[in-house]
Order: sequence, then structure tokens, then C-alpha cells
Amino acid sequence: MKPCQAQPEGIRNLCRDIFGTDNPDELRRIARKAAEYDRMMNQGHPVNLRGAGRRQQFAQQDMDYLIELYHQGKKVTWLAEFFGISRQTIYNYLKSELRFEKDPAITMRMIFMDREKECTVIDVDFLHRRIYIRNKTRDILHRAFGVVEEPTWEDFEEFLKSRCFPVTRANLKLVLRDLGLQYYDPLQIIEKTQGRMAEDHQWIRVLYREEVLKQWK
Repeated sequence: MKPCQAQPEGIRNLCRDIFGTDNPDELRRIARKAAEYDRMMNQGHPVNLRGAGRRQQFAQQDMDYLIELYHQGKKVTWLAEFFGISRQTIYNYLKSELRFEKDPAITMRMIFMDREKECTVIDVDFLHRRIYIRNKTRDILHRAFGVVEEPTWEDFEEFLKSRCFPVTRANLKLVLRDLGLQYYDPLQIIEKTQGRMAEDHQWIRVLYREEVLKQWK
């Protein structure tokens, strides 16, 4: 037998010795698990792959990665084992994503940004005049609503106004016309300007429900 003919069986034996299997699907699963582990370790966050013990605190990077894995199709049980926390804790961390998925009244997601850093996620229910937020920074100066954890609709309206030029601005009609607007509406202005102001580096990414759900597929 030529060496090149013996090589495949040698590789299969090597795989069985190292990984305990030569099944392609099982090897791919092991490779994906290893890649996910490497990614978490490169971020500086140890991962408990066997689910032993419980992590006491979750860093924001952990939260972002958890949500990313969830939208990749990972189940809650798998996530609980991977991160070494309870299923109920996983549900708590996924609360905003699960709400957005299940509640059709939430038709818009705003992400309050500082340069390229996401600071506050704002899910908007215009029908019932409600908003739900998830802060992604501990710096209250860069949060959309500062120390307020459960802002009202009135708080939301004030926030929108704070990211627009004032209604008292000179030549207001000309400015609105340049934006393609017929009247002063903070939400429409932000959709045009992204809420950018000359005095800071913060802005607002506006996503409609269909855009968000499409990103998750």
C-alpha cells in the first residue's frame, strides 16, 4: 500500500486518540466549542465549559457575547452550561432580547452611541407609549437617561429633544426644508441627523423592528 493511501486511516486513528472520535460532525462540534472558548479567553473572561460552580458577576463583554450566541441559535440550556450560570440567570440577561422578539408592539430599537461604543439600548413601543432600556456602560454620563433605570415616556421625549437643534433656532423652516421635513418633530429629525450634536461625540443608531429581526436570522 502506498503511503498516500495509508494516510487517511492514520489521520482517523490520530483523531480518535486525541478527540475520542473520528466522526466528522462530532469533530466539527468540538472545533466550534474550542473556537468559542478561545474567543472568550482572548477577551480575558474565563469560561466554565463544564458548568461547574457559578460565576458571581457578568462583564459587559460577557453579556454581549451571550446575546450574540443566543442569536446564533444557542439554546438557554447550552448557554447556562457554557457560562456556568443558572438558566434563570440566562433568561434574566436575555430579557430585553426575548421581549423584543415576542412583543410586536415594540417597533423600533435605538442604540445610544459614544463614537463607536454602544451605551444604551432603547426599545420603543409607540402604541402604548412605553420604552425599555438596557445600559451597556457604567458611566452614567454616557447613558441615555443617566441614573434613571426605568424612564417614562416623558423622559424619552425629553431625551429626543436633547439630541435635536432647538425649536427656537433661527431659520427653522429653512433647516427643516433642508432635512426634507415639513414640521418640527424630534424623532423625524433624529432619523435624519442621527442625533449628532456639535458639542459631543454621541449619536443615535435607529433600527426598525424588521431590521433588528433580520440581523438575528
